[in-house]
Amino acid sequence: MELFFALWIGNFLHFCQAAIYTNHWALRIKGGAKSATGIAEKYGFANMGQARNINTVRFGQYSLTLHVRTFVFKVEWLQQQVTQKRVKRTLYSFTPATNLDVPPFPMQLCGDDSKGCRPPMNIAGAWGRGYTGRGVVVSVLDDGIDGEHPELKPNYDALASFEVNGQERHPSPTYSETAANYHGTRCAGMVAAAMMANHSTCTVGVAFRARIGDVRILGGLDGEVTDIAEAQALSFKPQHVDVYLASWGPEDDGATVDGPGPLTRLALENGIRTGRHGKGSVYVWAAGSGASRGDHCSCDGYSNSIYTISISGGGGDKSQPNHQESCSSILAAASTADDISVTVLLRTNIFCALDKWCAALSVSAAAGVIALTLEANPLLTWRDVQHIIVRTSDTRQLAAADWQRNGAGHKVSHLYGFGLLDAERMVRQAKRWQRVPPQRACTVEPPTPSKRILNRGGALTSVLETSVCSASSRRRRHVAFVEHVVVRVTVACSRRGDLSITLTSPSGTVSQLLDKRPHDNSTEGFRQWEFMTTHCWGERAVGEWTLSIRDSPSEGRENSQAGTLEKWSLVIYGTAWPPYPARQRFARSAEIPKEADFAEEYTGPCDSECTDDGCEGPGPWQCVTCAHFFLKFKNNTRICVPTCPRGFWSDRRRCKRCFATCESCKGSRSDQCTSCQAGHHLTEGTDTCTAGCEEGYFLDHGGLHGNRCQRSCAPGMYYDEVEGLCKACHRVCATCAGAGVEACTRCADGYLMEDWRCVASCSSGFFAVIPEIADERRMCRRCDASCLTCVGPSRASCSSCSSGRSLQEGECVLQTPCADGEYQDNDGTCHTCHPTCLNCSGPRHQDCTGCGASHALDEGRCLAECARGKYQSGGRCHLCDHTCATCVEAGPNNCTSCDKDKFGMERYLHRGRCVDACPEAFYHTQERSCEACSHRCTLCTSSAHCLRCNSSYYVSDGTCVKLECGEGEVEDPDYSDCMACEEGCKQCVLYNPRHCLSCKEGFYNFQDGCYKNCPAKTYGVDEEMTCFPCEDNCVSCDQHECYWCETDLFLSGSASPTNLALLKAYK
Repeated sequence: MELFFALWIGNFLHFCQAAIYTNHWALRIKGGAKSATGIAEKYGFANMGQARNINTVRFGQYSLTLHVRTFVFKVEWLQQQVTQKRVKRTLYSFTPATNLDVPPFPMQLCGDDSKGCRPPMNIAGAWGRGYTGRGVVVSVLDDGIDGEHPELKPNYDALASFEVNGQERHPSPTYSETAANYHGTRCAGMVAAAMMANHSTCTVGVAFRARIGDVRILGGLDGEVTDIAEAQALSFKPQHVDVYLASWGPEDDGATVDGPGPLTRLALENGIRTGRHGKGSVYVWAAGSGASRGDHCSCDGYSNSIYTISISGGGGDKSQPNHQESCSSILAAASTADDISVTVLLRTNIFCALDKWCAALSVSAAAGVIALTLEANPLLTWRDVQHIIVRTSDTRQLAAADWQRNGAGHKVSHLYGFGLLDAERMVRQAKRWQRVPPQRACTVEPPTPSKRILNRGGALTSVLETSVCSASSRRRRHVAFVEHVVVRVTVACSRRGDLSITLTSPSGTVSQLLDKRPHDNSTEGFRQWEFMTTHCWGERAVGEWTLSIRDSPSEGRENSQAGTLEKWSLVIYGTAWPPYPARQRFARSAEIPKEADFAEEYTGPCDSECTDDGCEGPGPWQCVTCAHFFLKFKNNTRICVPTCPRGFWSDRRRCKRCFATCESCKGSRSDQCTSCQAGHHLTEGTDTCTAGCEEGYFLDHGGLHGNRCQRSCAPGMYYDEVEGLCKACHRVCATCAGAGVEACTRCADGYLMEDWRCVASCSSGFFAVIPEIADERRMCRRCDASCLTCVGPSRASCSSCSSGRSLQEGECVLQTPCADGEYQDNDGTCHTCHPTCLNCSGPRHQDCTGCGASHALDEGRCLAECARGKYQSGGRCHLCDHTCATCVEAGPNNCTSCDKDKFGMERYLHRGRCVDACPEAFYHTQERSCEACSHRCTLCTSSAHCLRCNSSYYVSDGTCVKLECGEGEVEDPDYSDCMACEEGCKQCVLYNPRHCLSCKEGFYNFQDGCYKNCPAKTYGVDEEMTCFPCEDNCVSCDQHECYWCETDLFLSGSASPTNLALLKAYK
């Protein structure tokens, strides 16, 4: 048995001048408590007992020479405790106040909620759903809280309280001129100040019915902060405490790099694994307040841990708080008001205070919101809470220059993480949450580690391929979907503050792991320091991850020695399965998943569109990664495809949707179309699709690429897209679609169109068509086969005949003694024609002038069938329309097959026409035809594999299945799926799920909504399960009287002039 103990000895020397060593030691000793006590007594130690809930130590051995050899034999690991400097994320200013007899409202951002103003983080929305933190315990790890304060006393939990330094059961702040320990009390008030029956004296906490505990670790005069003290604080009563709140950390001086010690790291890991009866303790940490000193919270190991929820502050006016640090480990932001908050202070001569924004209050508000979330669903794990934050946080209220959308579609920034916490959305999501799959971890290191030089002013890049994390790897290493990414780096440098580090994921998301710190003059660099990013949350893990390190020497840097990257590694934490069901049926509570709930890993063959990374089933929608492209749909499903379909464009192996009016495109913007949807036309130069051409453009139906709005050029000119100029057509063209004689659309004066070329006069065997008949165009068409020249298409329209024939009443009649099948030579002798000819002018097979009934004449030859691109009519072969590959008659509506047209455009056969794109509900085949998708399918790759269905249907295994929504759900017309009605609705309105038609049992009806508890300014009548509004200016009431008035209005006239003036000053 191995246990971890804390021992005390009185006369050990300090071994290092830089660190302040204490007389406390931590040891891992073979045997139990008896063995530890025996060693302590024998060698002059005092056994302080086993460190709380820490049974083993999982780090390397440390060597320390002691005088007593036998002592070393019993000890496997020991560490002398060092005083850790930990500073509070303090408030920057406050104004003392006496009792404020005002109606309670947390973080009073809204003076009048009736005007549609919402409090920060939508806390009132969570309250309106009945969530107040009941049953959740939050312990504040700080300088103590005033448990006797009238607004904290109702929720104070002695079982969740402990004095770490003095090892006492009843902690309390120490007040003196040198130690004003009001920090923890303020944080506690923001979390759980109680709502008093006779109005709150100062304020109301976010979770005003949660239990609040006091674990005092800071600010004491009778003890130091050590690694073992932090570990004890973070592991105090983990089966009783749900949320640990810490708004302190290493100094925010822009020069410190520090984090939890080995015991504290072990305590955090044990907490998430065993706390809350296996669901994991929730640790909420302030991100840091040193931005004004150039600090970066990536150098704070507490904020950088995957086990903590790192929270930044967000100003209510969309401005960046001046002191707020930024880094890639921040998960979300919390706001305490528009810039000012009222919060609880200590129980001495000062009762309440008005305080500016600070990180401590923001993280305290976040802990309160998480308490509301855990009340909504106590079965959530520590990772479930983080997933819910990622999915529900609001980015709209926060301004930051670096917002980016990651590969999973989440917007994220280094200042605010995934956005501002939204309490109402979090409790709603928690209520129907399904637990995420188990966490997996995959560690990747360079195959041949070697030192690399950092060039001054340049960037060093190193790439790691993470195929070892794919499904083909060992089961525990298989990570498909990312949560946290940890980068362990060892870098030597002349000045640490000149370094900046980024990590780029396979999806292209860039995380700023470290920014330059002007005040960091250290030459120590980083030794196995762990940087962490949440910015790749939800992305695919497999691919190339690129680390980039830049050394930008600051002015006056004396030591110009180049730095080195000695080693680095990557640890990807995530899941092997998608964390969210593809078609979630919104379970009303999170159920503990059983082993059988997770399908065994698929071992069969994969679809040809899958890569070697493997698959989770045989279909192309079950690939881990795609060989060519993947297409994602609105219902969050995706499929691997060989090419992107119409309406999509390819970007780094993914098919992205074109703008709505584009049928094909080169990007997602409206000015990146290459062809248009039906009823729209492409505008040259702007690449936009419009219903009508803009001024300065004309609609060209004969363009090389279909209908286009081309820039208006003078007659005889065409628009050159490459040079952006109007250029002259060929001299024989009146109008044209491009350069060259083959691009003429009309012929110049004096020229006629003959077989798609312009000629000065009709060739022999052709006649000029009357312009009125040929749509005002001068054209040449072929004469009858018997004519040499003609004036019309019939046999009686000949104007001259070939040798051996004479013209008689417009017809060419044979004038030779030779019979059919013979020709007469110059001597008058008859000879047999070539066997293929019926009539001929010579012996060769290309001398035919007439053919039998089963053959057609084509350029002097009799053919059983006309060549490709021609059709038979009147015993002759004629050219098909230029859009057809083959046809049965003239014109564009008589095509029988398609290929590239004369201008090089791909064409597909659809109902006798060769179109450049198959219409909706059709797919193109390898035979270049448009075939119908299956019934109710609007987009498919074959008749048996649908990609998108009509409304009221969804895709299931390649077919369209009727969408049948259950109770409390309604069809989502935009996503071909069922979406949940507003909570409590039994039935709701299509397109407006917040409009309830009827309520479930136990819910009150009010103004087309259903409520578990009637909202503010209403009261409920249980017999009717209906809410009725209170009287004007009343916030809380029943059928008979008002209990709570709006701001500035009171039930009694007890407010003193002083208090009113202070309230006005606050507002």
